[in-house]
Amino acid sequence: MGKREEILNTTLDLVCEIGFHDTSIPLIIKKSGVASGTIYHHFENKEALINTLFAELNEEMGKAITKDIETDMNFKSKFFHIWNNLFAFYIENPKKFEFLEDYTNSPRIKNEIKVIHERHYQAAIDFFESGIKSGILRELPLQLIKNMTFGNVSTFARMILLNEIEFSNELLENTIQSSWDSVKIN
Repeated sequence: MGKREEILNTTLDLVCEIGFHDTSIPLIIKKSGVASGTIYHHFENKEALINTLFAELNEEMGKAITKDIETDMNFKSKFFHIWNNLFAFYIENPKKFEFLEDYTNSPRIKNEIKVIHERHYQAAIDFFESGIKSGILRELPLQLIKNMTFGNVSTFARMILLNEIEFSNELLENTIQSSWDSVKIN
């Protein structure tokens, strides 16, 4: 692993452990074992470091969401696949999930940063838009459809990770079906 990746991984660990505010550049330097010049070679400041981490995790998540989607799948199958892919990404990467959730919903993040990084999962956004336009999904604002879907994934993943409910494939299928039922037109 290169020094840049070590800095990003250390930042992710620290933010998840002690929060954004308490994660300082000196602490990142100490925990990562890199020289201060190295960190500033890669990142202008803490904000740039956090935004880079956010961008790279969004890109990774965006690739995971659309993984193995076949063009010949019907709309409902694609919805289930996207939902399941995002859930799997969250469960397999709990720290990345925590960081993405916390930073996306943080007052620290500028709206333009959110918009810029939406491009990483633009395929899913386009999918929802096409469903609204074609009359498969309810005629609701796109942002609401996204939040109704991705919010359900986040809630379910968080409950599983916190052991608030016991995972089963049947529960997963029923949860995805409930999410589908909330956004589809009867």
